[in-house]
Amino acid sequence: GIEMMIKLYKTKDCQSCAEVEAALAEMVISHKVVTLNKNDIAEALPPNTPLPALEDGGQIISGLEAIAAHLAALEDFVNQWRKFQGDSCYIDDDGRVC
Repeated sequence: GIEMMIKLYKTKDCQSCAEVEAALAEMVISHKVVTLNKNDIAEALPPNTPLPALEDGGQIISGLEAIAAHLAALEDFVNQWRKFQGDSCYIDDDGRVC
């Protein structure tokens, strides 16, 4: 099957990694945290990938700013998805209902 889960790659002493981990938990998005030691980084990620790094749908997003932008877009998507998965119907700007 296709692996859709987001993976966060971090090291134990990475403060910005911990911030990303907290944001993912707060968003209640399914994710897996992969804690690497310095020697494992080169094996797990492309060369010179700065941490924190996210893997989402096979795409690697690294560095705090890029991850923050990705999570903001993801949060918008998740909020829209949850809104339309509820039992309620909504009227959008065009007056359509579900």
